[in-house]
Amino acid sequence: MKGGGKLSSQDTGGFCVAQAKPEVKEIIEKYREQLLNLGIRAQRIYLYGSHAKGIAREGSDIDLVVVSSDFSSLNLRERLEVLGVAAARLLQPIQAAGYTPEEIAAKSYSPFLDEILAAEAVSV
Repeated sequence: MKGGGKLSSQDTGGFCVAQAKPEVKEIIEKYREQLLNLGIRAQRIYLYGSHAKGIAREGSDIDLVVVSSDFSSLNLRERLEVLGVAAARLLQPIQAAGYTPEEIAAKSYSPFLDEILAAEAVSV
């Protein structure tokens, strides 16, 4: 990622101490479990947005980027579907996008996501 971003300073192979509250971290771990139940092994999950910045309010979405090699066989609609099903099972306001490690490494995604990953996302 771009130099100086939170990923380079806090990333430790998929787990680190993020600024998120413990209850949000617990929701993310339950989400990871739901993804696994659906056949998606999340190699990394990045939290961004208000929860990563520590400024979330009640009802704020939990914004996530899920990185998994299991997305390689899924198109965008299928990825969004499985991510949405996992969130629905938890009844939590999770907004997630799914990418493969290769897509992240090649930066084959939007400039918006590039900025998020470089500036504010934290690995959880």
